[in-house]
Amino acid sequence: MKYLVTGGAGFIGSHIAKELIEKKEDVVVFDNLSVGVEKNVPTGCKLIAGDIRDRVKLSEAMKDVDVVFHNAAFVSIRGSFERLREELDTNCIGTLNVLEAASDQGVKKVVFASSMAVYGEPKRLPVDESHPLNPVSPYGLSKLRGELYCKIFDENHGLKSVILRYFNTYGIGQTPSPYVGVITTFINQALRKKPLTVLGNGNQTRDFIWVEDVARANVLAASSNVSGAFNIGKGVEISINQLANMIIKHLGGNKVHLDKPAGEVNRIFADISKAKKLLNYRPKGELEKILPFLVDWWRKKIG
Repeated sequence: MKYLVTGGAGFIGSHIAKELIEKKEDVVVFDNLSVGVEKNVPTGCKLIAGDIRDRVKLSEAMKDVDVVFHNAAFVSIRGSFERLREELDTNCIGTLNVLEAASDQGVKKVVFASSMAVYGEPKRLPVDESHPLNPVSPYGLSKLRGELYCKIFDENHGLKSVILRYFNTYGIGQTPSPYVGVITTFINQALRKKPLTVLGNGNQTRDFIWVEDVARANVLAASSNVSGAFNIGKGVEISINQLANMIIKHLGGNKVHLDKPAGEVNRIFADISKAKKLLNYRPKGELEKILPFLVDWWRKKIG
């Protein structure tokens, strides 16, 4: 089998590529290296530097590919309000390009990286896959459109797809930025002796999932005979204040509260029973146990 990982030099994509390489698979990484970095690409992968907005180069990269893991994206809820055209071009047109290229090249399956952002503010908790889809950000809307594109290509072009709705992913290798995951942000702030910036009152909750569990979920989805959407989370609700206190316990420091930006929901965590039943998905990562190792990794990286 031959696999292609779009965004494979990025945080989640590189872990998917690593999981595949460890299984001795043939892996191609397709990444424009705007956020991802070449050193993230596991040894043994072929790297093609390209943008998913380049339909021709995508099609060339998919020659003889059996499965595509589509993770390349503009990934930011807050940033999607400020950079609407870039977000639209990447997440909507880019995803359409991926599906068209995959269909043209005879790819058997696409595993699409969606997001919990498609749910918006939950009406019930935990959120299961039948929950109404009501995104409250351009990012969430584009991920929902990507899901619909997958359905169209499945029903009209015979291109099978599995949709994975990622919750808040954490782990080694995330690139710091103003919009990056809160765990990486808090650790970097604490190590630099800066206050942890909590947006809003900090009582909002999230479901934090280890990146290696996300990577395994992708590989399980690729080898499954099922289709449709699956929540990929831990199934545990943790408040931002609880998270900040965990990191302060390890590193010291204090919190400051800033205004909560648009597009951020108050409470959300996943019902993962469907993924457990149909994908045999069993998340292993325990945040409190992994956090010390993650702190040590960042401490060595920062120096």
